[in-house]
Amino acid sequence: MARNKYPEESRQKILEVAEKLFLEKGYDATTIQDIVKGLGGMTKGVIYHHFNSKIDILNAVMEESDTQENLQNWRGNTGLEKLQNSLMDSFSSLRKQEIGYSAGVTLKSPRILGEKYLMTFEQIVPELTKVVEEGIEDGSITTDDPKEVAELMMLTLNLWIGIQITSLPEEELYRKVRFVKKTFEGLGIPLLNDELIQTANHLIYYLKNN
Repeated sequence: MARNKYPEESRQKILEVAEKLFLEKGYDATTIQDIVKGLGGMTKGVIYHHFNSKIDILNAVMEESDTQENLQNWRGNTGLEKLQNSLMDSFSSLRKQEIGYSAGVTLKSPRILGEKYLMTFEQIVPELTKVVEEGIEDGSITTDDPKEVAELMMLTLNLWIGIQITSLPEEELYRKVRFVKKTFEGLGIPLLNDELIQTANHLIYYLKNN
């Protein structure tokens, strides 16, 4: 009865325990039973009442700490500033990035990659495109291809660098970030400024050395 009386509290408790375990043990080493043990009397049935699988729990934990995909809170005076601030939020979200890093192998599975690809192009790219178009209007971005710029942002940062961050050495990741900077500058879009490069490099170092 208790588990049904306050379902949202039960769900939140599961996420809190799971996040702590993912950070301490790593996603792959954490089992559903480990999560049950940390729930103080809740049963495995409570977990499956809220989540279908461990990967569903991971997705919910990352959504809780998500900043980049909260597309209703763009900050900045120009389209370019809004894109840069969104990236800064994402690069600075060490907790979320560390959780994702702990699940690096799992997140490379074909099913999850396919879901991430579809979500990127169906949900995120249209919102990014609007911001790029805003940048074109205010003069902070110069391009004739706003949708393609938005797609390239997500492909390079999320699906090119992001999914390889667990397997590539530090120096190669730093080089890829510099390459992305030069690529967008070549398109007339100074997307990655020095502060963003420094923050991205700090994130890479943090993930690789903690």
